[in-house]
Amino acid sequence: MKHLAEFNTFLEREVNLNNTRIRTLSDRVETIENFLWRSDWGQIIKRFSSQGSWAHKTIIKPPGENGFDADLLMFVDPVPGWTANDYILGLRGLFLESKTYKDIVGLKNRCVTLNYAGDFELDVVPCVVERPGRIYPYEVCNRTDERFEPTDSERYTEWFLHANNLVGSDHLIHAMRLIKYLRDTKTTFSCKSVLLNTLVASQISEADTHFRPSYFPDFPTAFRTLISRLDQYLQDRPNLHKVTNPVLQIEDFNRHWDQDKYENFRAMIHKYRQWTDEAYVETDEKQSVKKWRWIFGDEFARGADILTEEVGGSLVPIRNFNVQRFTDTVQAIKLVGLSVLSLVRRDLPWVQPPPFVVSKQGIPISIKATVHLQENGSETGSVASGQVLPADRHIRFEAVAGTGVAFTGKDLDVQWQVVNTDRSAGHAKALRGGFYPSKPRSVRWERTEYRGIHWVEAFLIRKRTGACVGRSDRFFVVIE
Repeated sequence: MKHLAEFNTFLEREVNLNNTRIRTLSDRVETIENFLWRSDWGQIIKRFSSQGSWAHKTIIKPPGENGFDADLLMFVDPVPGWTANDYILGLRGLFLESKTYKDIVGLKNRCVTLNYAGDFELDVVPCVVERPGRIYPYEVCNRTDERFEPTDSERYTEWFLHANNLVGSDHLIHAMRLIKYLRDTKTTFSCKSVLLNTLVASQISEADTHFRPSYFPDFPTAFRTLISRLDQYLQDRPNLHKVTNPVLQIEDFNRHWDQDKYENFRAMIHKYRQWTDEAYVETDEKQSVKKWRWIFGDEFARGADILTEEVGGSLVPIRNFNVQRFTDTVQAIKLVGLSVLSLVRRDLPWVQPPPFVVSKQGIPISIKATVHLQENGSETGSVASGQVLPADRHIRFEAVAGTGVAFTGKDLDVQWQVVNTDRSAGHAKALRGGFYPSKPRSVRWERTEYRGIHWVEAFLIRKRTGACVGRSDRFFVVIE
């Protein structure tokens, strides 16, 4: 089923960057442009232009408390004798001399950054226009390699927005926001935004203006069409291949990819395509919402009372167990012991399947836990799986290797699945079942709140490929 209203609500509430933050960005960019026009560079500046997600209208709300990124292209006349490095360092020098910007200025390879902490980071990119002896009219500055690189971001933006117009109703823009949301919140694949935009928009042709009623009549159908076409494109190409700028063939967009990353991306898009098809064709409303939640998480259709009947039949999650002897599962644990935990079902309706490609040879991973009166406070003791705890405590879960040492390598990340069960959590609509990031690295904090048997699992993800290379056993938390 399509769930048109729920898709629109989800996009507006969870995915789109709110208008207030966009206005703040626009206001600050206007101030920055005025500052640069009045500086010594004013005589060589030709104009400014937004680029990237800001220009393509695919900018989304960042996950957690992170700020979002925006790019500002500054077109300048060539300065005789200047190297690529001179443009970047010269621009940084302007900001360092300003009381307003000196404390927020940073440096990247092709741009200068202004970091408004917790709000956004703006990349100011010098673009040299018609440098003598050049072949291409527009060039950005690679200071590390000390060279000028051809670019044409404005023509690329025109190409992307033309593809959006072919399908109509901004369906391409909205679909790209959803796919970027999956990338940023699920962290199951990595792909630069410009590469992702190019791969998806390239699946649209001029003929699609005639097929809108079939393939793009509404947003959910458009999303399904585009994810299906992308999957077919990737399945036809098992090996990493060059993806170039459609308006500037010399520019290679997949320079940050390798075969492992590509294979993971290809496998995950195939999964998302399968799950999308299943959710779309499901005729039972409640089952369809559940399947869409597998893709987008618990926030999709939030507030819809679609699990009431499912929950009612599954609140005591123990197979073949005579629960009539006990008032609930907590009492069963206390009277019978931890053997009850082996009977707790994994296949509860609200438990999402792992959205990772799981490696055949896993790295050993387990969970250590301590209890605290408040988050980040002093610990009051260690916690074993299945130990009965009172409510209103905070538990610090830490994923550790077989040696008992936490995973601290920069190439590894730990994602956590948190599952609540039983009537208290069900009535509060807090059954969860989704995946959550570590914060800080390898650590997850949770609060004991709802009476019942609950659990967490740790999934070890290799950042370079997005593959799951280790999965812990379930760590049970029993709250009385």
